Amino acid sequence: MTIVTPVIVTQAMTVVVLAVTLFSCRSDIMSLRIPNTHSVIILLCFVPAYIATPPVFEPLWHHLAALLLMFAVTYVMFYTGLMGGGDAKLASALALWVGLRGIIPFVFYISLAGGLLAAVTLMIRKKKPFQNPRAGSWIAEVQSGKDAIPYGVAISVGVWAVFFHTGLIPH
Repeated sequence: MTIVTPVIVTQAMTVVVLAVTLFSCRSDIMSLRIPNTHSVIILLCFVPAYIATPPVFEPLWHHLAALLLMFAVTYVMFYTGLMGGGDAKLASALALWVGLRGIIPFVFYISLAGGLLAAVTLMIRKKKPFQNPRAGSWIAEVQSGKDAIPYGVAISVGVWAVFFHTGLIPH
């Protein structure tokens, strides 16, 4: 008989969240869209993880405050056309996981990865290195001259870095 310990529950939920971020990256690159279900899964995974191992996390209000803060900032970015709606929802859902203590490193790593993506985007736009990219993909949009960055990739890199730094990804 296998006994499920609280730590295993938190680790399993963390693995699910990280897997969902990979699916979000793929979706964002292939279609510049992140399904709402990805953000919902991430939010729902937090509940059993937090209940199972509260010492691993900050007080609940810190996590909720991080979610609301990220939502407020990304909503303004979405409203002004600086970020897609899926990106805003993904970042907000992941902010719940990182809490207030992790929000600054989260934003830092997102910015770093986003800057790299922007540089790659500019290179792709200028050089047009891909022949016949999939219609609607990030590559196709950029090579046709549109401004498009799959920011879900940067958001995912940000949360992976914070999870590694905080120990949610064991090292």
